[in-house]
Amino acid sequence: MFKETSNHEHILHENDLGIIVQCKKCEKIALVINNLHYTCKLEDFQEFYNNIQNIDCHIENYIYENNGKNYVVINTDIENINLVFNLHQFEQLTELFFQSKYMIQIHKILSNQF
Repeated sequence: MFKETSNHEHILHENDLGIIVQCKKCEKIALVINNLHYTCKLEDFQEFYNNIQNIDCHIENYIYENNGKNYVVINTDIENINLVFNLHQFEQLTELFFQSKYMIQIHKILSNQF
């Protein structure tokens, strides 16, 4: 069910936009999207997931037009730095996070059975 990337981690989900992996020992999450690399605790991943889910539900409030193209803007905690995705990339981002979230839940269920 889980693709192995090494003895210490497994792939939660991967698509054309990026990959999300989880450490088997510490359960930290590593997310690589294009040239962005972000490592976080499970709780921070959940917060990021919730933020993406909220944006997806209210996407019209997060659309930014630049040079005739629409982008989805995700604010960060760093002043004046935002994550920007075109609409197709944002669809891939939501899929990446949603599928990873499901895999985390499946992994928890399976690990509690053994």
